[in-house]
Amino acid sequence: MSGDTSRLRLQLYALARRQAQQLELLVGERGPLIRGSLGVRARVCGHPGCKCARGQLHESKYLSASDGGRTRQVHIPAGDEVAVAAGVTRYREFQRHRARLAELARQQLELVDGLGRSLLAAYPAHKPLPPAKRRGRRPKSGTER
Repeated sequence: MSGDTSRLRLQLYALARRQAQQLELLVGERGPLIRGSLGVRARVCGHPGCKCARGQLHESKYLSASDGGRTRQVHIPAGDEVAVAAGVTRYREFQRHRARLAELARQQLELVDGLGRSLLAAYPAHKPLPPAKRRGRRPKSGTER
């Protein structure tokens, strides 16, 4: 064991605190999450005396999201615009926190592997076994990966 072991342990504790903070942010989310992106469309209604005939187009908001590999767009009524915009913002923030948590988990596994290597003792002393070279399951005989 070396000073490297102590450093790895301290890094793991610090990382665990950061993970707890990210988890609190995820668990603390209360509002509805709405997946998608907001968009605005401008169109002409077709009435000759309307303002849109002079260039002031009618605007409407819509929510766009993928559904089964295709993009789907849904009109948002004026009364729902604020609630939908808030839900979309909360969804994006939730996904951002989730991505940070996943990255912290990846870093944690790297540190745990390093700690395991730093604690590994060579045995027997006169002719130690080599460290493991591969991880994971071996493919079944007769099949290729």
